[in-house]
Amino acid sequence: MMKWQEKFNSSNLSMPDTLSHRLRFEVEQTLSCLYADASLVDQMDSLYLPFSNWLNQKADSGKGPLIVGVGGAQGCGKTTFCSVISRILSKGFDLNCIVLSLDDLYSTRHDRLKFANQTTSMFSVRGVPGTHDVEFALSLFERLKGLKEGEVMKFPCFDKSIDDRKAVHLWQEVHGPVDVVLFEGWCVGAPPINTALHTPINPLEEEMDPDGVWRNTVNQRLESDYKELFSKIDLMAWMQAPNYDVVYDWRNKQERVLENHLYDIHGILLDTIDLKVMSSDELRRFMQYYERLTRHMLMVMPERADVLFKLNRKQEVVEMRFPIEH
Repeated sequence: MMKWQEKFNSSNLSMPDTLSHRLRFEVEQTLSCLYADASLVDQMDSLYLPFSNWLNQKADSGKGPLIVGVGGAQGCGKTTFCSVISRILSKGFDLNCIVLSLDDLYSTRHDRLKFANQTTSMFSVRGVPGTHDVEFALSLFERLKGLKEGEVMKFPCFDKSIDDRKAVHLWQEVHGPVDVVLFEGWCVGAPPINTALHTPINPLEEEMDPDGVWRNTVNQRLESDYKELFSKIDLMAWMQAPNYDVVYDWRNKQERVLENHLYDIHGILLDTIDLKVMSSDELRRFMQYYERLTRHMLMVMPERADVLFKLNRKQEVVEMRFPIEH
């Protein structure tokens, strides 16, 4: 059983008021760019600064980046959270922090369809283990370790509107050395499922995976190359939903925000791309691809994570737990 402390020691928690005030504008700008709830800035002193301060104490400049996994069910707010923390670490603690999303590590459309033809058509739908380019991801982490002052590398960017990677010249540029990597994704840090997989968990599995080929292959990948990838994580943070039922509501909310800001995001290019937002029924079916592993992680990750953020139905962090330091 992991031992926890729900708060830092008072000496660790106390942050200069000037730092909080100085960073408030930075966080407001970050939230605005993400079309996120502006009121999240009010969590500066209770959430963002304490976690950033803790990471600052863990980062060891000059010895390669601290890899921080950030996982949580779809729609729980991982991307927003990591973007805010990255901005605070950069502007408030002078750390070179980058955010790497598991979504940007999908295999190319060609390779995913090839794998789907070799196994089951279910792997043509991106999301689950088996649809990412793990070998490429491992090479990125290896390159990051030795990235020196003045050196630059590029991180892939995935374009969901074309279901493929963006052209290389549009990838994210990363300047060395990197102090902290926030590696975020819905199944980041997921361990294999040890319970029986023979019984379908929802109508999608019953219809499209009656023999269990897809779900067993997903689990085999978790036991092999994804295990190697997640072993690169130094510290694991997990955002715990109150239950699985809220995940659809969170993901649907995310889809509606996307729908309302399509033109803001894509501008005049919107007329040239085949991009549609999922309807409620389409989203319910899509989320069945994620259900088995999400339910598994909701059960096991609170005890596996180094840092646990407990969320309520409104996606608010109501409890923050850290391991006891010795």
